[in-house]
Amino acid sequence: MPPAAEPSTGRRLWAEFTPHRGSLAVATVLVVIGSALQSAPVFVVQWAMDEILVVHGDPRPLAVGVVALYALNGAVNFARASLTRTIAWRVVTEIRGRLHERLLDQELAWHLRTPSGERQSRLLGDVNALQYAVNGVVTAVQKPITIAALVVGAFIMNPKLAIIAFALLPLALLPIHRVGAWVRTASRAASDAAAALSAHAQQTLAGVRVIQLSGGEAERSRGFRSLDAAHEAAQVEALTAQLVPAPLTELIAAIGVGAVLWVGGNEVAAGTTRPGDLLGFLTALAVMNQPLRGLSEVGSLLQRSLAAADAVFAIHDREPAVRSGAGHVEPPTRITLNGVGLDYGSGPVLHDITLTLAAGERVALVGPSGGGKTSLLGLIPRLYDPTAGTVCWDGIDLRELNLQELRLHIAVVSQETFLFDDTVEANIRFGVEGATDEAVCAAAAAANADGFIRELPQGYQTRVHELGMRLSGGQRQRICIARAILRASPVLLLDEATSNLDTQSEAAVQEALDRLMLGRTTLVVAHRLSTVRDADRIVYIEDGRIVQTGSHDTLMATDGPYRRLAMGGAT
Repeated sequence: MPPAAEPSTGRRLWAEFTPHRGSLAVATVLVVIGSALQSAPVFVVQWAMDEILVVHGDPRPLAVGVVALYALNGAVNFARASLTRTIAWRVVTEIRGRLHERLLDQELAWHLRTPSGERQSRLLGDVNALQYAVNGVVTAVQKPITIAALVVGAFIMNPKLAIIAFALLPLALLPIHRVGAWVRTASRAASDAAAALSAHAQQTLAGVRVIQLSGGEAERSRGFRSLDAAHEAAQVEALTAQLVPAPLTELIAAIGVGAVLWVGGNEVAAGTTRPGDLLGFLTALAVMNQPLRGLSEVGSLLQRSLAAADAVFAIHDREPAVRSGAGHVEPPTRITLNGVGLDYGSGPVLHDITLTLAAGERVALVGPSGGGKTSLLGLIPRLYDPTAGTVCWDGIDLRELNLQELRLHIAVVSQETFLFDDTVEANIRFGVEGATDEAVCAAAAAANADGFIRELPQGYQTRVHELGMRLSGGQRQRICIARAILRASPVLLLDEATSNLDTQSEAAVQEALDRLMLGRTTLVVAHRLSTVRDADRIVYIEDGRIVQTGSHDTLMATDGPYRRLAMGGAT
């Protein structure tokens, strides 16, 4: 049996609005009322001209009636617009929340190869564009009703003139249909160009230190201007596609008005048509111009939303390569890598790695840069899954275990310290909901961070973004260590946590790490001898393969790569 066809983007987008069908029904009623009120002045003018002004000569009822109609129409339109925009933003908020969760579900490798600016553009810009769908649907309902009411009124007033005026009406709708595909394609291209520009700008601002030190300002500026020019061209084309239908529709409508003026004017001059009838008829045509123009925008609005929805649903539908299992996770007695291989897609980085970590054991990974140490480390919390072999937690393949539970049992401290734009306290508490203030302070004290934190302007409540560069690398590292201590996970992964620190900072950080490693199963990547010499085992990795294994003393007694690296002053 063939698989069921995927629903179209339009049907999927509409399904997002169905939970709000009650509010949409009310909005539809308001649309109908507004359409009737919008066409009502036409008949008031025609009736007033021939009945009130000619018979009674009193313009006051006409003036009051028109003002009342427009005031009521304005109130109805305000209520309708407020309701529909509220619905639109609720849907946008719901979709953005789900997309944000979906982005966090994607495996690390996907995030690394997808520019952050592009991901941000999809999450913010493209999701925002979905609101145009509501405006498009409302317009698609409101404008035809208004046009239909005006057409019926025109035929009642003067069938002959109505036939002349509306003979070209089908041609006025033609540009809407013809331009739709162009609008969608151009809108998607504009969205992609915006994502590329955002990615370049974000990378430039994040790497401004490297750019300035390298004298690369001109090169980055040329790249930005090139992408900006492409973005401009794409946006202009999208805007052009959106604007084309309106003037074409108005031109066709103007031809109809001109024909009515020609024929109707002759009839008034001949006395076969009253001036009020002609004026009312022309008023109907004039009022119809606005909904015709709005109707020409329907395709643009809907196609912009569909183009954005294509990009949003593409991410939403992507199944992450790393998926959670259902197995419960307990603190491990051993972690085993059995014949593990890893390939990111550009060639293997790990080959036939077999390694066992016993509970409470401290194992150090050493070797030249690019040898696969960090990649091996990333297999334990399943940042990646092996492309060969298995990683087991007490004999159970990690892929069979609940991913969130697994990661709660693992604490990671790396050389890349990352602090959120929040308070110091919130950064320490991150990932450990419900931790008390006392526990946070105790973790900071164990990480040798409590002293300098209390000297900050607002102590633990000082926001990180207000600190700028006032926090040293060692201080930021100790805050991250405090986070790991508070987590109290049985497994600890350290990825060159003391690199790039001065001697004084390294001493404080190493002391904090020694406390952190007590009683935990620890896998540590390090390049300094002082960090690894006390490990229970040292594993030397080169070119993605385990070359040597043993204690520091054992490896130093053997003429091998570890001894040569250690004798050079680093591991």
